[in-house]
Amino acid sequence: MVMPKNLEDFFLEHKFFSSITNESDRNIAGRLLVADKLFQNMLEGVFITDTTGVIKFINPAFSRITDYGEEIIGQTPRTFQSGKHDATFYQSMWQSVEQNGKWEGEIWNKKRNGELFLQQTTITIIKNESGQALYYAAVITDITERRKAEERLKDDLLLAKEVQKSALSQPIHNESIHIAGMYRPSELLGGDMYAWYQIDSHRYGIIMIDVMGHGVASALVCMSVRSLLRGIINTFIEPERVLEELNKHVYSLFREKESSQTKNYYLTCAYVVVDTNEHRIRYALAGHPPVFLISTDGDVNLLEEGTVPLGMLKNIVVKTGDHQYTPQHAWMVLYTDGLIESEGKSLRGNMGLLKNALVKNRSMNLDEMMHHSIANQLTELSISTFQDDVTMVVAKL
Repeated sequence: MVMPKNLEDFFLEHKFFSSITNESDRNIAGRLLVADKLFQNMLEGVFITDTTGVIKFINPAFSRITDYGEEIIGQTPRTFQSGKHDATFYQSMWQSVEQNGKWEGEIWNKKRNGELFLQQTTITIIKNESGQALYYAAVITDITERRKAEERLKDDLLLAKEVQKSALSQPIHNESIHIAGMYRPSELLGGDMYAWYQIDSHRYGIIMIDVMGHGVASALVCMSVRSLLRGIINTFIEPERVLEELNKHVYSLFREKESSQTKNYYLTCAYVVVDTNEHRIRYALAGHPPVFLISTDGDVNLLEEGTVPLGMLKNIVVKTGDHQYTPQHAWMVLYTDGLIESEGKSLRGNMGLLKNALVKNRSMNLDEMMHHSIANQLTELSISTFQDDVTMVVAKL
């Protein structure tokens, strides 16, 4: 499309360089030529108005975006206003331009055919050497499709969040055991997960997994591992065998792939088998924070036996632990390290804060016990939100 004038003609016609001496005319002409080539070939649309808002110049990209050509010269931007913004919006925009010399934001405008589009816009004042405003330059980019894609992605992530949430085990509450969990991802999706399975009439397998990192990638890794758990736990049952078998799958999934990205992943794990007939806990950890076993009188045993995080080594040696408990008088707590990590403070110290809160709140029902203990941890760490995914499981034995 032929423009009514090039940038050089525009600046010369409107005497933008009226203070330039003849001696420097050639340098100015060279700079104008470079500027003109830039404006004619840039991907962003540009239009320039005088101080009354009358459009004096447009570049080809402006025409590609809006379908307006030379007929827009001499008109004002009101011609392509969408009607979606009120007077207050424009007043605020121009106030920012006058006070700061610039405004950046998003505006809904209208193409020549009436189609609405969303544009990313930067408006800048062009001043002369004495600081007097001569023109306003607007640079625009059509971001309509990008915004639609963002909305679709957001909808997909919300659906994925519900799927991930639905994969978490539902509470169990019977005469011999009560299990409940709480999961709070730091982003829309997270890499923490818990599950429990009734293996037979008196044994329950409880597992917690924390995939390195958080967000979409960790959530995908977490869900891929989640699909293996029921089969592995019901087949191998005992902690040593379950962690060894799970490690084989995780190592195969990540370390044996060609992708350098998947090789960076690993996960920590806590797995416990509760035998309600023998009142016995058998467990093993894989790089995971210690499990708390809290008694009625407030004493706490730390269950710490285990091995390295899963997926780092092809073969692992798992050390298991065995503990008796008094029925109806014990609480077992599994949690991820998001609850005990904070800048400038030790993990052991933060773990002690969490342990004290759980002991204090042990007389509450399990949901309240978790909720109040997590809230207390935020207060004790002097933070408003956790930086990592936060997960907790409590079993009243």
